[in-house]
Amino acid sequence: MNKKLPGGLEWPQEFPGVHWIDEKEEQAVLDVLRNGSLFRYYGVKPPRHVDDFEAAAREFYGVKHALAVNSGTGALVCAMTALGIGPGCEVIVPSFLWVASVGAIVQVGGIPVLAEVDDSLNLSAASLEGAITARTRLIVAIHMAGSPCDMDAVMAIANRRGIPVLEDCAQCNGGTYRGRKVGSIGRMGIFSLQLNKNITCGEGGLLVTDDARLYERAFAAHDMGMVRKNGRLAQPDDDALSWGQGRRMTELCGAVAGVQLKKLPAILGRMRASKQRIKAGLANLPGLKFRKLADAEGDCGPFIIMLLENPETAQRLSAQLREHGLHNVFRIADYGLHIYSNIVSLVRKTPLSAAGNPWSSPENRESVYDYQKGACPRSDALFERSVLLPIPSCLTPAHEDAAIRAIRDALRAEPVLSR
Repeated sequence: MNKKLPGGLEWPQEFPGVHWIDEKEEQAVLDVLRNGSLFRYYGVKPPRHVDDFEAAAREFYGVKHALAVNSGTGALVCAMTALGIGPGCEVIVPSFLWVASVGAIVQVGGIPVLAEVDDSLNLSAASLEGAITARTRLIVAIHMAGSPCDMDAVMAIANRRGIPVLEDCAQCNGGTYRGRKVGSIGRMGIFSLQLNKNITCGEGGLLVTDDARLYERAFAAHDMGMVRKNGRLAQPDDDALSWGQGRRMTELCGAVAGVQLKKLPAILGRMRASKQRIKAGLANLPGLKFRKLADAEGDCGPFIIMLLENPETAQRLSAQLREHGLHNVFRIADYGLHIYSNIVSLVRKTPLSAAGNPWSSPENRESVYDYQKGACPRSDALFERSVLLPIPSCLTPAHEDAAIRAIRDALRAEPVLSR
């Protein structure tokens, strides 16, 4: 049972989109069931919900092509397949990520290459430049914890070196960078609609791009290795013909996703307002800073990341806040599979099969990297002194005030360490 905040309040679980589910999602799901057409391409009656969701996504993100898939992981794998990533390819990812971001690289036979993060807790441009080799074939810019990367710096490096950029927007759906929706800046962008994300259909994903060729290749990969005409399989151009992965989105998920997308601006507005009010209430506290924001206007608002002076203070703060009712606070170093060195399968270079691939593939023999803690020392030091507080999309002013009091009280009680 969760502990209560002062005043008897209970801090809500995150799940931003879940808090906004109402009769509109219910009616959309009932429409699918009543039509009896649960598969997106054909059925008893013509299905429409996934098509409608993709059309709305094209307009919302300002892109020419949108492809709904079964998960954010599926979107990553399909995007990397479309981009031609495979054995012999190195793919750069930041040290603060999610396991699926590196898992997708491994699944297509490539080698993950870690780059440091900076005080934004996003990809460091300086580290990115140093991570590029002759084998680099893709940069994955992950907009972590609701805040966009410095895409001007990332794109400048990528364009100069002729390397495509894939934007992983799983935690930043609806965010913007200098007026452009994240996901629309690189060659391709992906989103997750899993339960924890800004909008949700339980499990789902979305891939966006302006490139018709990449869209067709991703489409073939997500389905049966071919394209569809009037809902039926048809052979694409030879460039897109592939082995399909069966990652189609169902009509049930599409129905919910379509409703949630319409609510995304309101959800973001609520989280941003709560985040700004809490940060304002913590202003000028000695020893407390916040993560650097590449574009504060484009931040989504689902998390506050606090930077403390040392690891001990961060550890004590996170423990005290959980003890006083902010049950989902984490020191980032302890944030599970979001930290490269916590991903055991990556640290151990666990192969896909007994053949040892991709680590033992001849094409990858020159790509030898270490993923144990210490591989990204600047990131490790940041993780140790950073505390993450999720901002649910349903907070009241009383919740916000309670969070401010709890954090201020915990920091005021912090003992002065000898230096």
